[in-house]
Amino acid sequence: MNFRTQEAKALLKLTLPILATQLAQIGMGTVDTLMSGYVSTRDLAAVAIGTSLWLPAWLFLAGVLVGLSPIASRLNAAGQHKRLPRLLSSALLVGIVLGAIAGLLLALGSLALPLIIDDPETAYISTRYTLAIAAGMPIAGVFLAYRYYAEALNHPVQVTRIMLTGLVMNVPANALFVYGWFGLPELGGIGCGIGSFIVFTGMAIAMARNTRKKRLPAGYPLWQQVHHPDLTQVKDLLRIGIPIGIAVFFEVTLFTVIALFLTALGPTIVAGHQVALNISSLTFMFPLSMGMALTVRIGHWLGTGEQTLARRTAWLGIGMNLCMALVNASIMVLFATQIASLYSPDIDVVKTAATLMMFAALFQVSDSIQVSAAGALRGYHDTFAVMLITFVAYWVIGLGLGYWLAFGEQTQLGAPGFWSGLVVGLTAAAIALSYRLYRVSHKDHPASEYEDQDGLVH
Repeated sequence: MNFRTQEAKALLKLTLPILATQLAQIGMGTVDTLMSGYVSTRDLAAVAIGTSLWLPAWLFLAGVLVGLSPIASRLNAAGQHKRLPRLLSSALLVGIVLGAIAGLLLALGSLALPLIIDDPETAYISTRYTLAIAAGMPIAGVFLAYRYYAEALNHPVQVTRIMLTGLVMNVPANALFVYGWFGLPELGGIGCGIGSFIVFTGMAIAMARNTRKKRLPAGYPLWQQVHHPDLTQVKDLLRIGIPIGIAVFFEVTLFTVIALFLTALGPTIVAGHQVALNISSLTFMFPLSMGMALTVRIGHWLGTGEQTLARRTAWLGIGMNLCMALVNASIMVLFATQIASLYSPDIDVVKTAATLMMFAALFQVSDSIQVSAAGALRGYHDTFAVMLITFVAYWVIGLGLGYWLAFGEQTQLGAPGFWSGLVVGLTAAAIALSYRLYRVSHKDHPASEYEDQDGLVH
């Protein structure tokens, strides 16, 4: 079996469970939306508003902690197994502290909702739903630390099983409080927040037990190490992870800002935009998962000193993502109207969404390249450059050009203008990140560059 075939199988073995985990994560948000929608329109609106607040905080936290993956995978490949538990304890500390900060900021933001939302009942539900999620953010940080540690050690299936179980349990956990089962108070949308808090806690406990059983030496004092952290490890995690978290935040908030700008064009345009965005977000899950797998695999090859194989793996992953992008784009072009009609019976919404899906089909290629190149660069610990490139490509080029095309006196393209800007911005990101990957992957990376006296990766 040649290298490309063997490595493609290794990448898929990592990618598919990560993809299932990502879809399960999306599914939990979908469960909240659907269950609140069956209570009332107010509850649905309140949960949607609350989600728009906590999702960026969750993704930033996840982005920081994904910095654990390249460090752990390199140490594991280099045979530095004794260093790994200490690294996990540092990641748990980072997850708890950043989760607490994110939860506090989220709670403060939720208290401002009554000043923003006109309807008092919607504001009340949204505030308390968000507060329940905010209380679970430190627990989410614990879960994410365990998750990325397991994936870095090539155990993604363990995470997927726990995440899928959490998705299934989210339904009865929500229902207990949303609909007032077994004599409990009927809380509507607020109950979704309480149910999600319970599920977060259950998944964190399950990951802790799974890690203790499969990935830690017997009797290892993990939480004692959390109380007495290695500050060098903490700094390394933050140095690598914070630029990733900021880059993710740039991307999430970009789409939020575009949606806000589009409100001036009416509810039909906003609805069509949201449909097209949701579809493109679903198709993005595979290239995103491949990017995360590339981070682990490149860390593995660099840990073993196989720099040439690390470089070959990076470009192989980009090629695999490109093939999937062409499939996704073809489906969008051929079945745009049929897919959009699944989301809404409104003919005008379907027409708008189908039109915007043509732009989504165009940027499938550039989006798949840029996310896999970014994932590969994370494996090389080159995260600060990714953050800068992402900011310029998304906010300066993509949003700036999109706004001009949408509302400029000589253009006035509306929503298609913003999506045209996205195409150009993502293409710029794909070109810049690919060039950056070419430069970084051809540099010499001796083993001494990655390990200091404590076995840490630099």
